[in-house]
Amino acid sequence: MGTIAKILIVEWDTSCAEILWNEVRLAGHEPLAAFSVERAAMLIEQEHPQAILLRWKLPDASGLSLINDLRTHAATSRMPIIVLGEEDGGEEECVRALDAGADDYVKRPFGIRELIARVQVVLRPIEYREVRRRVAVETLTMDFDARRAFARTGEDQPEVELQLGPTCYRLLRFFVENPYKVLSRKDIIENVWFGSSVKEGIVDVYIKSLRETLDPLQKSLVIETVRGAGFRLASVVDMARARELQLAQQEQPPLGAPAGVPVARPTPPAQPRKRVPAADDQPRNGAGSPAGSPLRNQPVLVSDMSAAVEKIRHLQALLQRKTEENRLLRDAVDSGGRKPMSSGALASGGHKNKRG
Repeated sequence: MGTIAKILIVEWDTSCAEILWNEVRLAGHEPLAAFSVERAAMLIEQEHPQAILLRWKLPDASGLSLINDLRTHAATSRMPIIVLGEEDGGEEECVRALDAGADDYVKRPFGIRELIARVQVVLRPIEYREVRRRVAVETLTMDFDARRAFARTGEDQPEVELQLGPTCYRLLRFFVENPYKVLSRKDIIENVWFGSSVKEGIVDVYIKSLRETLDPLQKSLVIETVRGAGFRLASVVDMARARELQLAQQEQPPLGAPAGVPVARPTPPAQPRKRVPAADDQPRNGAGSPAGSPLRNQPVLVSDMSAAVEKIRHLQALLQRKTEENRLLRDAVDSGGRKPMSSGALASGGHKNKRG
């Protein structure tokens, strides 16, 4: 019998947890039990177990989230974890668990003797070389064991530690582990939020926050937005070269064109600019209009409702004034037909008007 070890059982099913508890105790180890990720994290901090039997699906979170948290801390980065998969779990679930950092995966239904044997295997002492996992991309360096990130703003400048929250740290780590690759919002949610029901818009919020944190690196490293695809951690030098290459390709003549002859690039036709004339710009009674032009107002395009209302009021006033002038002219014609005025009366009337 080997050394007694503390085995943490993270299982929400009480009957299954009880069976595992008894089998672990019969194998000579000290069992611990937790029914949620929150309780498991508390027991790990207090009891420091030597191995964990972790169910894939739990009430408050997935087992994948607990694996990621344990692997990002130096004290628990090498703690053995055996994932207890679901009955409907397939190869994809097993691969995701192992890629996240699990040491083993067992699919339900599983044999108890086989599971205890796998526990004994992960408890075997293994000599680890003390090699810190540090990954550098351009002037950015991440220490996964210490869960820290550093930036160097110049060749002769010392590294400066970046202040990152838990989510921004996981997001930056995902970019650093996949440099120069286009990562879609779905991929980011799957690996940073572990597939939780998070809207894609929240990714843009954290991308903006991460860009502000990486501001000291803006001359060497940047998070590039790839339209319609996602985001990419790219080098500023590579982006400049890509733009130059794109411009050079645009300047190249098409196949079959004679050398030395400039190629005319088609330009899109210029769209005429529409001018919205004011009400005072319209000629009244033909004043200011060129010879031969109609006396009525030309159609006017308006850009908003207020301008339309003002134009309607102007036309109504003009129509009312024309109607009044026509009525006075008609009355004058009718009165002239009934009682013709003599030239003397007309002249005297004109003198009176002048005096008035």
